[in-house]
Amino acid sequence: MKMIRLIVIITSFAVLLTGCITVSRYRFSFDFNTGEVRREYYDITSRRGADEKDYSVTNDWNTLKEMIAEQKSEFDPEVVEDISKGMFEENNVLCARKIQKVKCPKCFPSKAAILSYVNDRDWRFELINEEIVLFLPNGKKIVSTNGQNVTTPKNSLIFWPQEASNFEYVVTEQWSEGTSLLPYYFKEKNAKK
Repeated sequence: MKMIRLIVIITSFAVLLTGCITVSRYRFSFDFNTGEVRREYYDITSRRGADEKDYSVTNDWNTLKEMIAEQKSEFDPEVVEDISKGMFEENNVLCARKIQKVKCPKCFPSKAAILSYVNDRDWRFELINEEIVLFLPNGKKIVSTNGQNVTTPKNSLIFWPQEASNFEYVVTEQWSEGTSLLPYYFKEKNAKK
């Protein structure tokens, strides 16, 4: 089992999350006025998946590199344009960033529809009583948001007014511990010098 959806190619970098590549924190922002979608993945690590028999940190590093190098767009290029994606080091951990642009934000029936389109299917956005609501997938904890968050023992939600034009949130992942991939990044980066 490979848990890798790193940056919505990675699946957003759809970067990450199926079986072995994990992140401790995920940051998302969308600007309705410019169409810019920005995803950042913080502290990318490798860990053995529950059903994984031939686990290897090196294999996970190679998978991550392939995801970053992938040129095939995850969305219809007429709707969402890939601007940039890449890995970097920040505060001694490996991070990744993907920037995209929704070409015509006003062509969507609602802001909730855009947010649903550019996020993984596990992230549910709905327009309810003139508010945009994000129902977070299980295992995600809200760190910060420019919306209003509501957390119960079993659910985490974020609310934005329908007229909002900037949508931002940072969440942590419940299962994010593992072996840092930063040494592999540095090794490759130094070899290119």
